Amino acid sequence: MKFNQFFIMAALTSHTCLGYTSVYKHVDEHGNVTYTNIRSSDAKKVDLPSLVVVPAIDSDDAAARIKKRQETIKNKAQRKALEERINEESTRLEDLKAEYKDGTPDRLGSERNYQRYLDRVERLNNEINIREGNLNTLEKELQNLPNLGR
Repeated sequence: MKFNQFFIMAALTSHTCLGYTSVYKHVDEHGNVTYTNIRSSDAKKVDLPSLVVVPAIDSDDAAARIKKRQETIKNKAQRKALEERINEESTRLEDLKAEYKDGTPDRLGSERNYQRYLDRVERLNNEINIREGNLNTLEKELQNLPNLGR
């Protein structure tokens, strides 16, 4: 007997809940629009999209997410700047090595004096060493940045 009462109450509750899921639109003779969950003879049923419920987030959690997002943006900007500098240094290093030709660059017309030629060779060698050092430093900086899921 108790089981039958429970079944009847459950059926009535589910029927009542289903009745509230419909929304009806009624326009009176003055053009006033009324939305209600009660059906009337001249009301039209309105098909509404399903309601998406988003749970509230903790304000501390939101602050942590914002901080993490800001750090990610900052890291992406740093990574991009470092990659651009590495490309510039690599390009310049390749140009210097092409001019250096393993220590035997072509003599320029302005280098009639052999010492000028030797000075330029030494300058090219020093600049190549500096550029290689710069590249190593930049690549280490890039590796020290947090990984962004790459």
